[in-house]
Parts: sequence; structure tokens; C-alpha cells
Amino acid sequence: MSDLKEVRSRIKKRRGLVKEEERSSFTLVTLFYRVVMVLMCLVVLCLGVLLNQKLHLIQMPLILEKFSLQQLSSWIPMEQWFSLKEQAVSSVPVYTPIKENQYTNGANTVYNTYDGVVKHIEKLQNNRYDVTLQQDNGVLTTYGNLMEVNVKEEERILKSSILGTYESYITIDFMKDGKSMNYEEALQTTN
Repeated sequence: MSDLKEVRSRIKKRRGLVKEEERSSFTLVTLFYRVVMVLMCLVVLCLGVLLNQKLHLIQMPLILEKFSLQQLSSWIPMEQWFSLKEQAVSSVPVYTPIKENQYTNGANTVYNTYDGVVKHIEKLQNNRYDVTLQQDNGVLTTYGNLMEVNVKEEERILKSSILGTYESYITIDFMKDGKSMNYEEALQTTN
């Protein structure tokens, strides 16, 4: 007879006919579990929005663009977590001077000379582009006369990364602390 009672109680539990008193011990655990899951989802969503804000992966709705998450990202080390940590295998690209600030490298591909962040891309009237980078060594470098650009503004790029292409020559201007520099000085500059 006790076996029959035990079978009936298991059937009631499976059907959800168990008394509230018997289930009350599980509600705190269930509530805690659900709160933790909601918090984890919110953290993942916030990290995704911050990552998109840094890398510009997709166009965000206007409502989300109005919120400035810069303050939030200032105390979260996003640059350390999501930065490009691999180093390029090749050495510093070599540019041969043609004229004052005009260079060529024989490949018609524009390579970055130092790790940095793309600050500005400007399309000129002659359908060419200027790309300005803030290098990690403090030098502001502008690559001009590019036919195509392969980078985006605020994108972090490594040394020897491809910025774009050029036809006959590229102009490269280097500045640090408001002073113009030549190619050799810029390559030797450290922080």
C-alpha cells in the first residue's frame, strides 16, 4: 500500500498538483536563478553595445545612439579586452621618397608605419582620400592621395596593416606636438 501512495505522490508532482508548502523551498532558488540570468543577459547586451560603439560593426537605432556610453566605457578596460594583440610578422614598411612628401613603396599598397588609431578619413574633390592616424608613439600621420581606403574612423590598426591603395605616389605628412617631421624622424620617434 505504501508503494501505491509513493507512486501517486510522484504522479502529482509531475502533474504539478503538489501543495504550495512542498514547493516553497524551491522558490528562493528559482528567484535567485532568474535574477542572475537577467543580470547576465543585461551585461552581455551592454558589452555588445559598447563593443559595437568602438568597432562600428552595425548601425545602431537612433535611440541607442543618443545615449553616450563613453563614461561607462571609461572604467571598463575595453581597449585591453578587445584590442588587437597580434603583432604583424613583417617589418616596418619602407617608402622611397620621390619628392618633398611624396613616396612610393613599389607595391601601390599603403601600409601603416606604426600602431595607432584612425582619426579621420576625408574624401577629396579629385576622388582621392586622406587618412589621418594618431600613432601610439604620439605622431599624427596623414596618408594622402589614396585611391581606396580599407579602414574606418576610430579603428585600431597595427603596424604594417593595409590602409588602402594608391596609383603613382602617396603623400605622407608627419606631425608631433604641432611640428612637422620627416619620414626618418617619425620612424625613430618613441613616446
